Amino acid sequence: MRTMGPDERERLFERAREHSSRQDTWAEADRLWVRVIDAYRHAVLGSGRANRRDQQQLARALWRRGMLLSARGRAADGMAPGGEAVTVFERVHDAVVAEGGEVAGPERDEALAELITALVDLAEVAFAAGQPATRMELVERAVAVGLRTVVSPPSAGPRTREAMGTAYHNQAVALLHRSVTRPGADDSIREAALAASRACELRQGLLDPLRPLSLWEMANTYGVYAQCLALIRDFDRAAMVLGLGNRLVELLGPAAAQPAQHLRVAAEMVAREKAASGEVAGSRRWGWRRR
Repeated sequence: MRTMGPDERERLFERAREHSSRQDTWAEADRLWVRVIDAYRHAVLGSGRANRRDQQQLARALWRRGMLLSARGRAADGMAPGGEAVTVFERVHDAVVAEGGEVAGPERDEALAELITALVDLAEVAFAAGQPATRMELVERAVAVGLRTVVSPPSAGPRTREAMGTAYHNQAVALLHRSVTRPGADDSIREAALAASRACELRQGLLDPLRPLSLWEMANTYGVYAQCLALIRDFDRAAMVLGLGNRLVELLGPAAAQPAQHLRVAAEMVAREKAASGEVAGSRRWGWRRR
């Protein structure tokens, strides 16, 4: 393969990313990502001492191709590039940590956030590929990596807090799914409520009216958290969370279709569980802990 210069590799990466943003050009995007990956793999292996930027771009290209393959209905094929992306992101993160510096500093924040995100996204690819157990393992690994590095996620850098918020949200979704598909798994639903509570704490700290996505993510997590609270019959807290979520949905309007659906499901679950129960479970306060 002809060796590309740094600028040419960057331009090719941007072309692939642009094509990935439109469904009608996904096939071309896939072909471009193969070229991007080959170019950066060649740069990393052929430069003697690997350039940090080239390693990061290789990992990002692998991660994006894995996600694209999943979006195209080829989730099983997306597992290999997604898994390799995690390996390269781990290598980058370890190198950044070895250089020292503050955990919340820009370089360490970026490296950790990208590693957590790659693990979380690979978990969802695994689920789409029909591997729910692998999904659970990967999302738990993402949470563990974050806690091992920063101990208290609310004190982490902004990108890590965002990534950990997603990790906890997805962990709650995975545990909620397990509890629903495996009746009697009481521990799963309580763990789901705990994870959703932590996701709420992180996402509340990231709320920004000028960034609608932060409101959407918060509303989405409220919907999942309220479902968990309904199942553990913490009805007072569920009502409060439903109110918070519905206010965000009103602010977002039509863009909040998915969070609104989660909140409707939660409201139905609260009504059903109330009807089935003659007592109200007490509220619980969740804390942070290492896994």
